[in-house]
Amino acid sequence: MTRTSRARRFTGLVSAVAAAGLLLTACSSSDDTTESATGGSGDSGFPAVSVQLSWLKNTQFAGEYVAVEDGLYTDAGFEDVTLTAGGSSATSAEAAVAGGQALVGLSSPLITAPAIQAGADVKIIGATYQRNPFALVSAASAPIEGPDDLAGKTIAVSDSNTLVWNAFLAANDIDAADVTTVPLSDTSMLTTGQVDGYIGYTTSGATTLVQAGFDAVEFLLADEGLPIVGEVLVASQQDIDDRPDELKAFLLATVQGWQGALDDPERAVSLTVDKYGKDQEYDRDAMTLAFDRQAELISTEDTEANGLLTITDELQQGTIDSLAFAGIDITADELFDLSLLDEVLSENPDVK
Repeated sequence: MTRTSRARRFTGLVSAVAAAGLLLTACSSSDDTTESATGGSGDSGFPAVSVQLSWLKNTQFAGEYVAVEDGLYTDAGFEDVTLTAGGSSATSAEAAVAGGQALVGLSSPLITAPAIQAGADVKIIGATYQRNPFALVSAASAPIEGPDDLAGKTIAVSDSNTLVWNAFLAANDIDAADVTTVPLSDTSMLTTGQVDGYIGYTTSGATTLVQAGFDAVEFLLADEGLPIVGEVLVASQQDIDDRPDELKAFLLATVQGWQGALDDPERAVSLTVDKYGKDQEYDRDAMTLAFDRQAELISTEDTEANGLLTITDELQQGTIDSLAFAGIDITADELFDLSLLDEVLSENPDVK
């Protein structure tokens, strides 16, 4: 079966899932703009490639912005690297890499795993977020501190987060009948007392409400039964087999880009607000809060020991178990291939 025919087989499913908003982001609109880095053919002479982002250009791609701005991709040998924004109507990462439109795509296991089951010959080759950003946000005056506090509560959940919410309930053996679930329109449902909490993203959750004057708290679903990775890097099996040097070069430059972004958050936010996401007219303070919060998802004890983008065996299994709670049965070998990233970090011990 050709790459094109494989792509056709699962594009419909992947697009439907992506349109449902399962991308790990707090944004809600779409964009299809691109940014690229040019600068010669590079030492290795790799051709121009595209990277399919999972959503709009916000701080969750700051490492890629730094890699472009600092010439890390061109230094790695790429003639050109184009960052293509995602969105509800954009091409999914899985379809883009399987169809040859992108060398790498950013996605979520909640999207990648079903795509693989539908015929996509793709694998996760790394993960930006070691902990997914889904959070349950509640008022500090009536905090919901964990699963044990949910009985009798009313929780607002958007359609796009229904899958992860149901998985969370299953992971904690909570009968859905014990919690009232209502559709989420916006965070005012919490601030006006219509609900006891809502499922959102930590990058725009309690800290954002506190900044706006409403005292809120939250807990991460990742800490309560759903230890699933997020913002995963996806590549086609064909490219893993046939273009390993290009993928390794990309991974190395991306790790270095994220090192730069984490070392200089102010610059990472400025690149987002003033250049890559300029058309979104982001609030700088909100983006700063989002970056600071996501830094805790990216840099962990495991990445300190093993390197950025790595996924431990334990976290791989945690992701597999979390997907099972969502009704998605897949094995770690079917979902992950971290061999190239392992080689990169082994060959570059100073890059962590």
